[in-house]
Amino acid sequence: MKYTFLLIFFLSIQMISNAQHKFASLNHIALDVTNLAKSNAFYKTIIQIDSIAEPFHDGKHKWFKVGEHAQLHLIEVIGETAVHYKGTHLCFSVTSIEDIINKLQQYNIPYENWKGVKSTFTLRPDGVKQIYFQDPDGYWIEINNDQY
Repeated sequence: MKYTFLLIFFLSIQMISNAQHKFASLNHIALDVTNLAKSNAFYKTIIQIDSIAEPFHDGKHKWFKVGEHAQLHLIEVIGETAVHYKGTHLCFSVTSIEDIINKLQQYNIPYENWKGVKSTFTLRPDGVKQIYFQDPDGYWIEINNDQY
């Protein structure tokens, strides 16, 4: 009985330990961009995320903090801008959709709702507002006011 208890105890500890390692966490998303300076300015000015130090120091990388332990990496490449579809997008939550809309209008950046209707937002069934627009390389970005 004593050994059975110890066996069950150690197996339980092992199962808990294994369960803690089953889930991955997002570390970063990397995007190829054709003009690093332009993309850097876009993400800092329009999306308003903070850049962080990157280890390469080669003028071809910019890193941004986009979550507690998550980053966005921009990597300058030579080539043409690819076609990107709205279903594949980055999403950022903000406290004020209106402030972002004002910023987009200030910089003449068109935005739309999910269906593609210009200058309007989508209202999800849970009350969250969403808008969509593209960065300088055509990557789609969703901005919403989900306050999780």
